[in-house]
Amino acid sequence: MNNMINRDISWLSFNERVLQEAQDKTVPLIERMRFLGIYSNNLDEFFRVRVATSIRLVAAMSGKDDDLVDITNQILADIQKKVLELQTKFYATYQEIFDELKIQNVFIKNEQELTENEQSFVRTYFLNEVESLITPIILSNIKKFPYLKDKSVYLYISALKKNDKQLQALIELPTDYLSRFVVLPSEDQSQNIIYLDDIIRYNMPYILRIFEPQNIESYILKLTRDAELDLDDDFSESYYDRLNRSLSNRRKGKVVRLVYDRQMSADQLEQILQNIKLSAQNHLIPGGKYHNFRDFMGFPSLGREGLCYDNLLPVDHRDIDEGKPILKQILEEDKLIQFPYHSFDYVIDLIREAAIDPKVMAIHMSLYRVAPKSKIIKALKNAARNGKQVNVVIELLARFDEEANLEWSKQLQEENIHIEFGLKGLKVHSKLLLIQRMSKGEQRNVAFISTGNFHEKTAKFYGDTALLTADSRITDEVAHVFQIFDKPYLPYVFNHLLVAPINLRKALYSLIDEQIALAQNGGDGHIFIKINNLVDEGMIHKLKEAADLGVQMRLMIRGVCSMVPTKNMEVRSIVGRYLEHSRFFWFGTQENAKIYLGSADLMTRNLDVRVEVLTPLYQTKIQKEAIQYLELQWRDNQNARIVDDALSNKMYKNDQAPCDAQLELYKLLM
Repeated sequence: MNNMINRDISWLSFNERVLQEAQDKTVPLIERMRFLGIYSNNLDEFFRVRVATSIRLVAAMSGKDDDLVDITNQILADIQKKVLELQTKFYATYQEIFDELKIQNVFIKNEQELTENEQSFVRTYFLNEVESLITPIILSNIKKFPYLKDKSVYLYISALKKNDKQLQALIELPTDYLSRFVVLPSEDQSQNIIYLDDIIRYNMPYILRIFEPQNIESYILKLTRDAELDLDDDFSESYYDRLNRSLSNRRKGKVVRLVYDRQMSADQLEQILQNIKLSAQNHLIPGGKYHNFRDFMGFPSLGREGLCYDNLLPVDHRDIDEGKPILKQILEEDKLIQFPYHSFDYVIDLIREAAIDPKVMAIHMSLYRVAPKSKIIKALKNAARNGKQVNVVIELLARFDEEANLEWSKQLQEENIHIEFGLKGLKVHSKLLLIQRMSKGEQRNVAFISTGNFHEKTAKFYGDTALLTADSRITDEVAHVFQIFDKPYLPYVFNHLLVAPINLRKALYSLIDEQIALAQNGGDGHIFIKINNLVDEGMIHKLKEAADLGVQMRLMIRGVCSMVPTKNMEVRSIVGRYLEHSRFFWFGTQENAKIYLGSADLMTRNLDVRVEVLTPLYQTKIQKEAIQYLELQWRDNQNARIVDDALSNKMYKNDQAPCDAQLELYKLLM
């Protein structure tokens, strides 16, 4: 299909919306600093995955498909141009925030600006906390240039020894163990912060004292490596073993980007480039004195009012009585839970309750990402210890969480919990919990179907929605989804759930066709879709066809949108204090609404090569809550951007009262 926006360029436009939050003067200053961290972290992952894939494609297709190579090289050139453009805005924004923090008596000091007391503190902090965690690698002493790790930050050091010979060294910053930012003791009303980098710089004469160094220079380096897993179809190895080997290969991935201090000399830069095998034409990003701004996500709060967002405590769910068993309440009525506005403890309490309920026979769960110290894992273990049959489907290929998921699977197996690793060729991305319970002599299923992961940490800042239901039309089919992993050879028919790759794409096409037929016959055809990404070519073509034939369409796409908006179609994106992550599909008007929620975005992988589940919302009360939420999202005129073919990211404004959908939802649920 022609006239689509390239997904990588669209993704950079999304990340620009994150950068806009850092530029927004109505956002508290430290939160703006943290948005710089989010922007930088996003960009790291983009290079590790998307850019790395394009580079591999060029290498694989050279001499075989020159047209594809030319197109991909042009995209890589466009990416480089856009990244450098945004980099300029990034550093200007950082400097602006830096200056505004000074007005608030918050100062980020470097190693040359310290008072006598601060110098003493920095020396003591270095000796007590830092020295044991670093070891300089003296480049002139080794034959082979050291392996530089992805995600790590290095100080490249150049100095003269006492014999006038050149000294070059590398020091890896120990940010896995220590915060990048250290708050200095205050002698007045000001608050002073120093980078860990500068603590090391200050102590460099001490670190290199055996060389009696002179003219010490130090520059920050950060590189990004190809992060894709290469899993071949070697059936003689177990899936588990192949994944372990591929994770080892990832650590040796090819360098796809270098960010360096622009003050480095050309000779110093060339030495680095030759040793990491990166050409000067490929994804070199000149920067300032400090890199790895992803660490800004952990910028200290400082305990000052007005510098951070007000802490919004989760509200009690008005339809859940904490004094009564949750399972019984769900058997009476469906519940819609909105995270982070409602506490994730509802999910943990549900599993805990199921673990000790004598009527519960089995618990089934699909896990994609979980928190490092997961209460979910602990609750599942306790359920197994209480004699419940516990079955867990773990997706080993959840990107960048593969190692954690390997470890969780081992721990669960040790508790005699039955583990499935999904299906060959299909990632399990659905977010499902099924509790099977006997009630009055018959089995009743209770299901939790969510748009987000079972991850109590991200549930505090990801905007997700979940349905709790005992409706047998839904829960019986959730049971069938779990059965697929055990018996994939059986035929499965779903009449209520939309399940990829079985019926999801076809069902969405049919639902769109219903709205086309309505519009063609003089009725009101309406579609409202809220998702993270819209990329799939077939789905874009279908939505465009619907809009061209008179269906009124509202699309809320947080991230990548390859669709070029057309007539009868508005596309917006909300980026705010919480990460918008819920996926909704609403077909029809309020009077004849068909509404689904679940885990699927409109990307080819979600529709065709993942196990995804969308559930219908059947109860009228739940439908009304969903519609109220979606209409509130659409009214947002504080955080919404217009998504257009020019990738302008203009703020959506109207003459209505100010509406911040995230804050308004919080008030609505209170």
